[in-house]
Amino acid sequence: MQDDAGMAGPLAPGKNRKGREDIHETADRWLRAARALPAADRPYAERLSAMIRIHATDRLPVIRDPLEAAVFSLLVELAKAHEEREGE
Repeated sequence: MQDDAGMAGPLAPGKNRKGREDIHETADRWLRAARALPAADRPYAERLSAMIRIHATDRLPVIRDPLEAAVFSLLVELAKAHEEREGE
């Protein structure tokens, strides 16, 4: 489903983003899921969760899907980290 601006609508009716709350909810779910990972992988999952929280206050109105917003935030942080390592 697309709106008048041609943007994809929410995945399900009534599931529009709630703002920073949905990013925090996603980060919390990722932290709970990390418990199922081997102990060696848990710090990485915790880091990913922290990375998406960095953008919880950003306004991304064109991204209505909370998971897409979380992945977008994560990719921004990974790109920044990659660029910082290249500069060293």
